[in-house]
Amino acid sequence: MAVVGDKLRAERERQNLTIKDIEKGTSIRSLYIENIEAGKYDQLPGEVYTKGFIRNYANFLQLDATALLHEYMEENHPDIAAQDSALGTPTHVAPAEKPERAAVHFDATPMTSDLRQRVDHSHHRQNALVLVVLLVIIVIAGGVFFFFESASPDADQMRQVSQRTEQSKQTSPSPSSASQDKNRVAAKKEESAKKASDGVEVTAKFTDRCWMEVKVDGKTVFEGMAEKGKTMNWKGTQHVVVTAGNAGAVQFTVNGKDMGKAGGMGEVVEKTFSTDNN
Repeated sequence: MAVVGDKLRAERERQNLTIKDIEKGTSIRSLYIENIEAGKYDQLPGEVYTKGFIRNYANFLQLDATALLHEYMEENHPDIAAQDSALGTPTHVAPAEKPERAAVHFDATPMTSDLRQRVDHSHHRQNALVLVVLLVIIVIAGGVFFFFESASPDADQMRQVSQRTEQSKQTSPSPSSASQDKNRVAAKKEESAKKASDGVEVTAKFTDRCWMEVKVDGKTVFEGMAEKGKTMNWKGTQHVVVTAGNAGAVQFTVNGKDMGKAGGMGEVVEKTFSTDNN
């Protein structure tokens, strides 16, 4: 009969613990615990492991591990146990010699609570160890990634080159766009030439008050004060002659061409615009 296994199982059940609780608290696999309780010692890894498992199991349940090991030897190796007794090796501890705690009848509830705490504490230690290992793996993986990322700038350089190439394509005029620009320039020149052939057209914009006299093809068409912000326009066949009493206050455009200001502020200037010099 599996005397040792029965005692361990009975004490475990008395403390309302499951085999999983024992596994968490002692790190002994559930399969080995079941074999110990059933007395199937031949299913365990070896004699040394078997004794170690029984000792840890007994200590966790707060039983006398030495006494249980001696019972295990008497149960499975009686010859060796007899020799140990003859040589004075401690045998089974008598009930009177057991720790005082074993002779006291504790209430099952506080005993179970204490063991539960030890089981949870052991479980938490295992979880903490797993967490530390995971953190170390993450840190190492991050370091390796950073090393290869910093040591291989080719990808980033390729992205930059690609971006610059794309920007260059966007900013560079396409053949069709260049052709359109040439056509617009040609059209403007043609328009200017047409205006020149049609005569001379003068536009005056005033940034301040200015006295003006304007002659178109020899005929005076305006004489008086032009107010700030006003725009005036004259068109002649041959020429337009403009006299400005405050040249810095008037800006001329001739046949669509900006001629700038006529002169300085307070300066009296006479300007002649014709089809030959506009």
